[in-house]
Amino acid sequence: MERTEPQGSVPLLPDFPYRFGRDGRLCHVDTREPFVFGYRRGDALGTQQRHRVLGRYITQHVYDVLHEEYGLRQVSLPPGGSDLRGQNLLLVSPKALESQGNLMVLIQDRGTVRCGQWSWKVIAREGLERGSQIPYVRRALAEAWEVLLMNPNAGGSPEDHVSLVWNLLLSRCAAKNIAVVAHGYGGVAFVDLLSRHPQEVQRRVCAVAFVDSCHSPWHQPLGQGSRDWLKANAKKWVLSCKPLNRPVGSLKADCPQLSAGTQCHEAAPATCMDPLFRFFAKAVKAKPATVPFDIITRSKSRGRLSQGTAAAVPGKP
Repeated sequence: MERTEPQGSVPLLPDFPYRFGRDGRLCHVDTREPFVFGYRRGDALGTQQRHRVLGRYITQHVYDVLHEEYGLRQVSLPPGGSDLRGQNLLLVSPKALESQGNLMVLIQDRGTVRCGQWSWKVIAREGLERGSQIPYVRRALAEAWEVLLMNPNAGGSPEDHVSLVWNLLLSRCAAKNIAVVAHGYGGVAFVDLLSRHPQEVQRRVCAVAFVDSCHSPWHQPLGQGSRDWLKANAKKWVLSCKPLNRPVGSLKADCPQLSAGTQCHEAAPATCMDPLFRFFAKAVKAKPATVPFDIITRSKSRGRLSQGTAAAVPGKP
């Protein structure tokens, strides 16, 4: 896959001593020891530089895995444009925008995480299975979902990025059902989108899974219709000491709340993945099939014809 991160600003050191193993865990090339974050007293700038190099390496490796093993392709915004710095880059499965089936959209938290990541720090400590979006992509494709991975932290505000992706891609895609996973500030960006396009989002999106989201429908400009829609079509997995997927009550909850099975914000997407996918599967099955108002079915046309005939022939039953 073409290198998309800014070139020259954070060069990957030739002697960078860590690589990903086949198990998806980062380990030392020589000792095979797992990666450990280290801080040197009095060397804040050096530590920051090493972390930036590490983040860049993780970003490119995740891109490569998603491209080479799962066939995801890069899309620039606007589509077909040139974006060598990757600021409007996102990743999609090959038929994400053309398929008339189900499409899953992933929106990560704000900060330094890039496309395909929930947390680069968790990736470094615990591996790709815990900190990246790769397990979501793998399972979604296996269950016949197409995927679109947003990249809200590469440039501009997350809200503007999500709105741009919606306006240029999602609002025009052929998917019958769109489901959204929003982690942390990703929930704020989605609720902002709902406030901008309430009718369109409610019509196209069948389910929303908030994962330790920091959104607030009471502080963001949502109408009553949008708040009612969230109650009926969204669930929120929150940090809790309760077992996974147990109800967690709150008087301020805007939708059903469930335990994420962890008290770690960065690990929450990995821990609640199973119930989240079950929620989406039920939402797709429960979505009623609608017939456009301007389409007259054969049975309706016959009924109207018989009614008209009866009216034209007095006394005929």
